[in-house]
Parts: sequence; structure tokens; C-alpha cells
Amino acid sequence: MHLFTSKFVERPEYVRELSGSVTTPAGFKAAGVAAGIKRSGSPDMGLLLSTAPCTSAAMYTTNAAAAAPVKVCTEELSRGALRGVVVNSGSANACTGAQGLADARAMVKLAASAVGADPAGMAVASTGVIGTPLPMDGIEAGIYAAAAALSENGGGDFAAAIRTTDSLDKVGAVEVELSTGTVSIGACAKGAGMIAPSMATMLAFITTDVLIRADLLQETLLLAAGQSFNAVSVDGDMSTNDSLFMLASGGSGLAVEPGSGDYDRFAAAVNAVCKGLALKMVADGEGATKTVGLDVTGAADSGEAVRVARAVASSVLVRTAFYGRDANWGRIMASAGAALSGEAELDADIFFEDICLAKAGAAGPGQPPADRLREVMEQQEIAVTLALHRGHAGHAMYFSDLTHDYVTLNADYTT
Repeated sequence: MHLFTSKFVERPEYVRELSGSVTTPAGFKAAGVAAGIKRSGSPDMGLLLSTAPCTSAAMYTTNAAAAAPVKVCTEELSRGALRGVVVNSGSANACTGAQGLADARAMVKLAASAVGADPAGMAVASTGVIGTPLPMDGIEAGIYAAAAALSENGGGDFAAAIRTTDSLDKVGAVEVELSTGTVSIGACAKGAGMIAPSMATMLAFITTDVLIRADLLQETLLLAAGQSFNAVSVDGDMSTNDSLFMLASGGSGLAVEPGSGDYDRFAAAVNAVCKGLALKMVADGEGATKTVGLDVTGAADSGEAVRVARAVASSVLVRTAFYGRDANWGRIMASAGAALSGEAELDADIFFEDICLAKAGAAGPGQPPADRLREVMEQQEIAVTLALHRGHAGHAMYFSDLTHDYVTLNADYTT
């Protein structure tokens, strides 16, 4: 799948897209198998492994009901030195109490034993139905089957194994041209529902063969996530299981150092890959037909810009209007105003693409061109600008429309 199909993602000129996945960078193997967790018999157990010790970075949900695997990762594993990740789909292992924690720890130990790694360097992730205990007999057999199937060509199987309600695999790879040669970045993610900052309801895995310090890798990932996974919304619900992992094998032999031009290129490439994945999640949102790119400008400070953007992006009224192809700018103004309750009167401008629909808090001058507006509302991707005129800060958010199919899918799906 191509990472740069959205008009909201720019591919730097020194980045070349490859046909690949998390196993494209040197030093990685992956696998995906069916362990019997899903009643459908679909793949539901994945394993991603660096063939040698590597540096790592990670981010996790801030949900107060964080799942057992998130707790194990944040409280018990090595920071900056992960070797791999074992992941299951079909059961979130969330809200499962002491047994859930024991099961997550068991997954770590089983995976480490199966691949000959230190358990402190093996992360665990789960996604699926909340409140359901893991079938550990199937899990154990699945982990050993995945370990036996590990391959440099296993990225596609791994992607299939982590899916839940996703209709598309979200995978990709790029090559980044540095002054000393080229390095690769591979990526894979899942997420189509329960997506809202921070991060989004998602699991994401990024690999690279660059040589980089763990602290710098963590900084790189934090910055990229702020403009991607923390800037998307499908339904405004934060998951119990969100996890984002990045592993750097150093397999290319090429290093990047802070403040260098090569690091800037690498960081920009990571940002582009993360944004591409995040927008794939929005486009694949449950029942979604449109992606809206909201650019809030002129906020008093960055906190205000984020608050307003998230309020608009999570508004049911705003999102249903886009599904109905209704250019109802008043709903955007109302959501922004609610986010700024108690502040000075809102005198914002609102543009849909190049059409000014509101000026200084009221309807824009003259009648908008009907044909052009109809054309805009039919687009699969719509750019919206909300200019607050309160300062110089801004924030971009990306969200999907809200459709009949979303309601149907979630009425029929046990969460």
C-alpha cells in the first residue's frame, strides 16, 4: 500500500517509496499466524523481531483503563532496548484484572523463549474485544508457530495478524537518501475505530536500519506522533490498548547524530511515514467516506489551537454534515466557540478549500459558487481552514465523516 496517496501528506524529495513492510529494513523478521483467538479462523498472532540487539522507542495510551499489555510494557520492560514485539488480535486483554497481567507477562516470556531473547527486551501488545480473557493454550501454540514462521518476507503476514475491523492493511516502506548512503524505514499499523488523540486507537510498528541513540529515537518518535497519530480522529474514543513501537537495528551501518543534516532528513522521513499511516487509518475509519483536514490558525497559543481543533474534529454534528455533503460551516463555528467558552467573542473565518464560507464570525461575503461548493463536498478529501485571529499558533487535525455504516458496524461489534 502506498503511504503518500493523501493530499495531506508530502513526500520529501530525498525519500523514495518502496514496495515493502516492517521487514524491509536490514535486520528484521516477522510472522503472522492463526492461533484460534478469532472465531473466523483469520490470522491473529504476530511476531516482529530484530535479529540482533537494537535501540527502540515507544509510546502508549494515556487511558486510565489501560490494558494489561500496556501496563507490562510501561512498568516492566527495558526502555530503549526492545528486541521485538509479540502481538495478538481478537482480544484486547483489557479490564481483565490480575489474570490479564499474568497472561501478558506469560506472552512476553513465551515469545522470548521461542526466539531466544531476553524477556526484558520483548514487548507485548493486544487488540480486540475488551473484557475477554486470552485463550492461553492457543496463545502459547500460536507464539511458537509464529516464531517458527519468522521470515524476512513475513511483513505482510504480520500486518494481516494485527487487524480487527480494518478493511485494509496499513503497511509501507521508504528509502531515505543521506549524505553517507541510504537507510530504510518500514511500517505497519492497524486501526479503524475507537480512534482519537492521544494517540489513536491503534497499534503501530516502525522499523529502521539506521544507527541512532535510543534517546534521540524516542525524541524523533514523539515529534512525529504529535503531527500524525495524535492528530487524527475517527470517533472520538480513546482506546485502552494504543501502542506505538519503533525499532532501529543499525543494520545499514549508517549513523545519524542530533543537529546534523542527515538526522533532519531521517526525522522528516519518519514524520512523513507516521502521517501517511495515520491518514490511512482515517481513510479506513469504520464506515468512513471522507477525510477532512482541519487547519486551525491564529490561535492565542498552541494549547488553544489543539483544544479548538479537537473540539471540531470530535463533533458529531460536524462529522455528520460532511457525510451528508452539507457545507454547514455554522457547526464548525459552534464547536470552536464551545471550546473557547468564556473567551472573547469569536470572529473566525472558515474556508472549505478555496471557498470563504464565513468571515469575522458571520456568513462570508456574497453567495459561494454553488457548482464549486458542490464539487468540494463530493471530494474524498476536503481541506478546511479555521482562522481564529487571536494569535499566531496553529494545529492540524484529520478526521473522518460519521456515517450510517459506522453505527451499524459498532452496533454489531462487541467491544
